[in-house]
Amino acid sequence: MGLIWIFFMIIAVICAVLLTMKTKFSRFAGWLSLIAPVLSSIYFISQIKTIYQGHSVTYFKAWMPLIDVNLDLRLDGLSLIFGLLISLIGAGVFLYAIYYLSHKKNNLPRFYTYLLMFMLAMFGVVLSNNTILLYTFWELTSISSFLLISYWYQREKSQEGALKSFLITVFGGMAMLIGLIILYVITGTNTITKQVDMIDQIFASPWFIFAVLLILLGAFTKSAQFPFHIWLPDAMEAPTPVSAYLHSATMVKAGLYLLLRFTPIIGQSEWVVYTVVTVGLVTLLVGSFFAVSKKDLKAMLAYSTISQLGMIMTMIGLGLLAFNDQFEVDNEIFIASLFAAIFHLINHAIFKSVLFMGVGIIDHETGTRDINKLGGLWKLMPITAVVMAISALSMAGIPLFNGFLSKEKFFTSLVETGHTEIFTQTLSIVMIAAGFIGSIFTFVYCIKLIKEPFFGTLNKKQLPNVPRHDGGGLLIAPIIIAMFVLIIFWIPNVIGEYLIGPALRDIFHNNEIMHHIPHIQAWHGFTTELFLTIGIYIIGSLLVILPNWQKIYSKISKKFEINHFYNKGMAFLDSFSSISIQGIMNNKLNQYLHIIYIIFFIIMGYGIYQVGIYDIAYYHITAATPFEIIILINIVIAAIALMFIRERMTMTILNGVIGYSIAVVFIFMKAPDLALTQLVIETITTVLFLLVFYHLPNVQKDKPHVLGEIVKLTIAFLMAVFVVIFVIMMQQDSLFDKISFYYKNAYELAGVKNIVNGILGDFRALDTMLEGIVILIAGLGIYTLVKFKIRKDEPNERK
Repeated sequence: MGLIWIFFMIIAVICAVLLTMKTKFSRFAGWLSLIAPVLSSIYFISQIKTIYQGHSVTYFKAWMPLIDVNLDLRLDGLSLIFGLLISLIGAGVFLYAIYYLSHKKNNLPRFYTYLLMFMLAMFGVVLSNNTILLYTFWELTSISSFLLISYWYQREKSQEGALKSFLITVFGGMAMLIGLIILYVITGTNTITKQVDMIDQIFASPWFIFAVLLILLGAFTKSAQFPFHIWLPDAMEAPTPVSAYLHSATMVKAGLYLLLRFTPIIGQSEWVVYTVVTVGLVTLLVGSFFAVSKKDLKAMLAYSTISQLGMIMTMIGLGLLAFNDQFEVDNEIFIASLFAAIFHLINHAIFKSVLFMGVGIIDHETGTRDINKLGGLWKLMPITAVVMAISALSMAGIPLFNGFLSKEKFFTSLVETGHTEIFTQTLSIVMIAAGFIGSIFTFVYCIKLIKEPFFGTLNKKQLPNVPRHDGGGLLIAPIIIAMFVLIIFWIPNVIGEYLIGPALRDIFHNNEIMHHIPHIQAWHGFTTELFLTIGIYIIGSLLVILPNWQKIYSKISKKFEINHFYNKGMAFLDSFSSISIQGIMNNKLNQYLHIIYIIFFIIMGYGIYQVGIYDIAYYHITAATPFEIIILINIVIAAIALMFIRERMTMTILNGVIGYSIAVVFIFMKAPDLALTQLVIETITTVLFLLVFYHLPNVQKDKPHVLGEIVKLTIAFLMAVFVVIFVIMMQQDSLFDKISFYYKNAYELAGVKNIVNGILGDFRALDTMLEGIVILIAGLGIYTLVKFKIRKDEPNERK
């Protein structure tokens, strides 16, 4: 099964799931959907050997070659890791969702359709080798996540959470698109692998920093980095399987993937590196600090995700320098940072998915996630407690769990910065301190995740439901995934060699990197990292035992929260939008036309100012016959009369007179086809106007307003001036290729022998399609008006 067939397979599964909608088979939508992640998992696992041997799997199909937008897919070491995470964790999430959601209360086909769409979009993001294709799938993840977060759309918080995540991630996505377009302008290609090979050309461009900052904006918003992290906690309104998928293996990792994919380009500037590292460390501190204060288990996990993403972002930021020629001496240090980032990314996906599933089980069985109501569940839900404890301790960085290894690597990256050229000793100490403090709070909230729900006193009166069992089928997926928390601790170098090594090789585009893969070991001696870890355990334990310090959270004013500024900003935009719309949409058609004309004149005036009036070499005026002059006088008289007429019927007839007169002019100009078209259109328009206006009142005779009349005359005068200018300019030498070139070569260009078909179907295909849509919409409007039932008590109706 090739790359493209993964997409076809998922689409086929989506179609099959949709067929179960509103049928008795809808209860099996989950099992049907499970086929997609299982088959994709098998495929990606089967490709590990191929990728490890240095090959890549590609698929290419030209789509829009003129602008280099093609269906270009590529599976290499980096995309393989993400493909495995998306499919394997996805299989666990789909299996978990089968037991989590009820076919009696939930619309399962709709849910799984959204989830499959999201999985397809994520595969698209990590497999795209074309920037525009990547952006398309990138935004598809935003749309599908919006649908998933608002799945329970009856809830106001679900709507707000979905809207916030959508606005922030799409804002970043639009910025990223501009950055990618700039890269295309610089390199002349949208192919990512080709762009990476043109590093020198990109770095030499004055637009380099601007493009990279825009791409970073896309990565920061998607991966919930400070200050864009506020959408992530609100996304908790989604069903728990969605949270587990989004927070562990998919959407929030997309920003990290983007940075890793463009690492060779982004790493050329040390200022960009400073930015990424700073944002990562601030995110780590903010996320871990506020995670401790949360009473809702899912909210606590949301902030923990933010902090963990900040940690990974920091390591990626340090690893970016591996591509900077100025710091080649320290290359091994930076490569180790990048290695640690990918290693912790894998570990985080594993233990975070289990934690979300565990919290979902608690919520499912007890009816609450509030730690003030929970406690003592250890005796009722022992397996859930063990599974969650394994994952939480891993996230806390406790030995015997995979998180300990990657956390040690994180500290190694920070400590080693003191030995590099780019970071001073002071700066290095600040970074280590930030990582140390963030890790202390990480330790605290991890312990709270175990302590609060499972230990202490079980107060059954506070629980909406008293658990009668330990999760049943809900436990299958978290138990399987939690096993990898332990397995990876014992075989980390297998992961390092067969997955992370090829990923680094394909990021660097250098096979030699495989010889510099760091060796992972649980015991690395009495190093600085070890003492930092011990310090975290001691201080973190004290903070858990002595919780009075948490009173500081109540002292923090909400006015300083990012959410406060977001809400203020949204309120301002709502108010501005309301005032703007009310100022424009005042139910006066003539004012709408004034606005349209003013904008038109501004654009045209600016264009003429920029280009200048073309030199008039000659102009040609056809000699007019007396009949033509009479017709033109007739048109002018009818047009002037229109300005003073207030009866709709008369206005319609006069408008028709002008149209028919123009048709006669076409006949005089020996253009019978145009004349025929004009006659047909004018007849249809006049009949429709008469049909509609018959039911409308006459135009109200407003009192003459001098300013209004001046505006109308000015618009008419300016329009006449522009038309005359354009007519004269059109007669000068053509600035562009002759359109007749296409007509003469229609067969060679489009393979058509009928020129009309060529124009409609090829040369103006998009225009034709849009015209068809306009006619369709107009037809529906006319049909509605014709079928409109007139109320008898309508005061303005004329019978």
